[in-house]
Amino acid sequence: MTWNSSRSFPRAILHIDGDAFFASCEVAKNPHLRGKPVITGKERGIVSAASYEAKARGVKRGMRLFEVLKVCPDAVILPSDYETYSIFSERMYAIVRRYTPAVEEYSIDECFADLTGLRRVLGMSYVDMAAAIKRDLDRELGMTFSLGLSATKVLAKIGSKWKKPSGLTAIPLRDASTFLGKTPVGNVWGIGPNTAAYLNKYGVRTALDFAEKDEVWVRKLLTKPAIGIWHELNGEVTDELNTEGRHTYQSISKTKTFTPPSTNRDFIYSQLSKNIENACIKARRWRLATPAIFSSSRPRTSNITVVRSSSRTQHPFRKISCARWRSIFRRSTRGEYSTARPASCF
Repeated sequence: MTWNSSRSFPRAILHIDGDAFFASCEVAKNPHLRGKPVITGKERGIVSAASYEAKARGVKRGMRLFEVLKVCPDAVILPSDYETYSIFSERMYAIVRRYTPAVEEYSIDECFADLTGLRRVLGMSYVDMAAAIKRDLDRELGMTFSLGLSATKVLAKIGSKWKKPSGLTAIPLRDASTFLGKTPVGNVWGIGPNTAAYLNKYGVRTALDFAEKDEVWVRKLLTKPAIGIWHELNGEVTDELNTEGRHTYQSISKTKTFTPPSTNRDFIYSQLSKNIENACIKARRWRLATPAIFSSSRPRTSNITVVRSSSRTQHPFRKISCARWRSIFRRSTRGEYSTARPASCF
């Protein structure tokens, strides 16, 4: 146990978490929505993300939209726009990398950053670095982020949840026991409901109860992932940042579900063409080429999917005329191509 270490930050790990990220992206796109209960997920009929204004009215993720309108009749319900969300995500990573190259792109709305050893280089404390990163993210992306700073990823995760939304919480090792004592063990990153229930049977209610257990006890009763979490709660890094990220793609997919459903061929064709272009934009960004593009369209279920199989190759795309592409599309919507297998467009 290293809580009493003279060094409060033997490592400085920062966790950055976007607040209600998808809904916040929609507000950033359209500032007129600021302060309103914004919900995404219209295309699926359930709540995918909700702004804090919507959450305050009782809206929860996974609720059906007809239930949402009962508790929040003035909700602004929007279809998800994952292309836009991914753009905001890339901008988030780029801003954090101004301060450190050691960034783990954990998910579309969160990342970890290792600030260790940068105090002299940047001329500021670790807490000041975290504050500067938060300030840049909030200002440049037009939304808020919650940050946690500590010696390990698990402790940093506890910090980022401490003051949501728009919080910055530093957990130096000397103060870790105070935070852990107020954190239910089930709220610790990596501990699911079943493990929490199991620990509860042994009187482990809080993260502090768990961290104070003897290592022999932990190894006897728990699996390797939980043992790693125990070490991280005690300030010992076992989960290093994965800063390599993705190297390539085997396939790139773009999907659009229409809200409301549509059987208008021109409209569907335009969206299908947009999906192909979006897939190709991503392929060009990764310097990839492909021998084939596959598409499928299901107008009756209002679902269009474009799947692009990608590989590094010297062969350029074989060009296809708009007339040829439209002809392929028309035949596919008349059922001349099997619905069980996508039509090859190249």
